[in-house]
Amino acid sequence: MNSGIKTQFDNFIKGEKDYPLLVGFFSGFYPIVFYYSNNFEDINSLRHVVYFSFLFLILPSISIFLLYHLFIRFKKLQPYRKHFLFVVVVELTAAYFSQVYFLTIKKKLLLGLLVFVCFISLKLYMHYKKIIVFILLLSVIPVLKVSEIIWGNLRKSASWQQQPDHILNTSFKKKPNVYYIETDGYASNENLKGILYRFDNSEFDEWLKEKKFTLYNDFRSNYESTLTSNSSCFFMKHHFYNINSNFKYSRDLITGKNPVLKIFKKNTYKTFFLTESPYLLANSPNVEYDYCNFNSDEVPYFNVFESKRNLSSDLKYQILKNRGTNNFFFIEKFAPNHIAVYKQQSLGIEKERISYIKRLREANKWLKETVSFIEKNDSNAIIIIGADHGGFVGFSHTLEASKKISDKVLLKSVFGAKLAIKWNTPQYTEYDSKLKSSVNLFRVLFSFLSEDKELLKNLQSDKSYNLYQPNDFSKIYMAIE
Repeated sequence: MNSGIKTQFDNFIKGEKDYPLLVGFFSGFYPIVFYYSNNFEDINSLRHVVYFSFLFLILPSISIFLLYHLFIRFKKLQPYRKHFLFVVVVELTAAYFSQVYFLTIKKKLLLGLLVFVCFISLKLYMHYKKIIVFILLLSVIPVLKVSEIIWGNLRKSASWQQQPDHILNTSFKKKPNVYYIETDGYASNENLKGILYRFDNSEFDEWLKEKKFTLYNDFRSNYESTLTSNSSCFFMKHHFYNINSNFKYSRDLITGKNPVLKIFKKNTYKTFFLTESPYLLANSPNVEYDYCNFNSDEVPYFNVFESKRNLSSDLKYQILKNRGTNNFFFIEKFAPNHIAVYKQQSLGIEKERISYIKRLREANKWLKETVSFIEKNDSNAIIIIGADHGGFVGFSHTLEASKKISDKVLLKSVFGAKLAIKWNTPQYTEYDSKLKSSVNLFRVLFSFLSEDKELLKNLQSDKSYNLYQPNDFSKIYMAIE
């Protein structure tokens, strides 16, 4: 058996027969499985599978096959057919990998590589099949990783999503419009005035107080990322990173049939999701909001932040257009955002801090304009300014925070988040005294709107959780009690 496999392998490597289809297929195979293994939750939709299969597998296979046969029709070029396959398998693999790793084609790098590969092909052209085998071996680890993700998805339970009481049947006694403005990465006041951020935000906070906002200065998120934090927030439950189950993922939970949307809709609210970039739409989730300012076909396949909307214009238009209904707006503003995600993108700790503060000032300006417009056109509204997590200032990049951290100041930089709420009646003080973290934000709001204090008996733990390793949801620890 083993000798038979070895014979077939030798025949493949040493034989004269060429395999242009394999060259095309494996040129895209490793990049696509690598990309899926590192971005599965972003690109797991059928739309992505079809697109990437065509782009990475079908298109190069057919193209190289046709070019090869066109190549060998000319007698003068026939002796160089293996040179052609050698150059193609190296250059095309590099081009695809450049696309999925850098999210762009590095043209100068690939041009230099092309010249180099053409040169060495004069000597090494006979070894192109060994490169195919090498690519196949490289693909084993990402294929196993994707398989593990899918298997883990099938095994995980969604039982954490169940509510402990009658909250899904809540009936509101008052129905003001609700605006949940999520300012990505906006750090808590405690963070901003601390030794890491070193920023005086009192001018903006005083402005909020003048506008009758209540500031929750020691508020924090329960999870460290937009997806994990929002999943917990919109389900009003802890998931302990057991989010992905039965082929439902964070984005499906946030934009889909979550308890928050169900409760608003039960109480005859019209629901809106307005976002600056379609980050929460990356994997084409089912959007259960009545209105979203992005269509699925407008979402880029690679870098979703390339697509932008004028969030202010979209919001103003929808407010003016929908005066006759009870409305819930989820408004996602990607500012001030957090520090760089990857080490190679980082400007260094201090420069990242300076860049963050600059974006924070811009976010404050935008918030003032937005709140002022809402107040002018919707004076009875409840306006929530709530961050999904902190700004990560003090780290060189955000992935550096995915480890066991004992420094309490650094932990607060990850989880300490801005929360300011303009309630529409003074009775809110009977409901919000235990509002400390994002998992309980909507439970407190619904208790207030329904005047049902029984709902407050099932407030969730305000504990915050973090990862030991980036993107490994099986390794978590309680970061803040």
